[in-house]
Amino acid sequence: MKLLINFETAIVAIICLLSCEKPTTVSGSGSQGDIKISAVVKEKVYSNDRNTILDASKTEQINGNGQLTFSWICKNFPAGRVAKIKDATKAIAIIDSIMVGMYNFQLTVKDNFGHEAFANYRMEVFPDTLTGAPIIVPAEDLTLKLPTSVIIVDASLSAYANPLFRRLEFEWSLLQKPAGNQDPKITNKTNSFANISELETGHYQVMVKITNELRLSSYDTIGINVVGTPITNVYEVSWVSVSDDFGPGLFLSVSHPTNFVGINNQNTKLTVFDMETQQLIDEKRYTWEVSYNWLQVFYFDDPTLEGKKAKLTVKYYK
Repeated sequence: MKLLINFETAIVAIICLLSCEKPTTVSGSGSQGDIKISAVVKEKVYSNDRNTILDASKTEQINGNGQLTFSWICKNFPAGRVAKIKDATKAIAIIDSIMVGMYNFQLTVKDNFGHEAFANYRMEVFPDTLTGAPIIVPAEDLTLKLPTSVIIVDASLSAYANPLFRRLEFEWSLLQKPAGNQDPKITNKTNSFANISELETGHYQVMVKITNELRLSSYDTIGINVVGTPITNVYEVSWVSVSDDFGPGLFLSVSHPTNFVGINNQNTKLTVFDMETQQLIDEKRYTWEVSYNWLQVFYFDDPTLEGKKAKLTVKYYK
């Protein structure tokens, strides 16, 4: 049930975000002298929003290369609550002081030929829903079993715990790794979830920093315990021709009374090194299986390898 609620909440949030970012309808005297006004102004904002942008950067002069000048003014506002507009004579202006109520802004655009066009925009400001730093729902520590070396860390529950429709920023970083290990790779660092890869045996800690629109931050740490002791065996064997239901091909075959007990595709990393070309063979070009005490590698691409040697490395994680 929790997953269903989260999914529905996310859908509602997306719909609201789309509607909040939708440009208002342009009204006024329209265009003159081929000045085409195109501006984006939020219809709904919150009183603590310090980055309310009035963006007319897409406005253009259709015929001609004349220079355009801009002027943003606040025509109507709640009593005693006039908006302060920064860079009011630029295409992109910023409102750095705004309070609860209804505002009307007018944009005037002129060119160097004396033409003028204007448009009006309405903005409604709501009481802020943010009261402090983001709420954190602590994520559980994780365990990863090698040879799988990739895991997802997820802070989306913290996102759902905070007021809906408000912007949150995420930043993932590494706090701790096992001594002597290389740094793991973190992708999607600015999402509510991130991918951690190239993990090795040992304990890791990652941290997520969550920041809201008030520029207040909260933090959570997630432990990742990577288990699995690698046991590596190397064999030099020759390619032997074989024919089966898939047609003619080659295979490598190795027998050992104990080395292959319990190994499978989930806990074993197998590589094949061609000693003739001194290159690894792409793992997508062969398959392998264990039957009793035998390990067999099947390869169907190059019959000229028959009789030539290959080095077979079997890395098994207990």
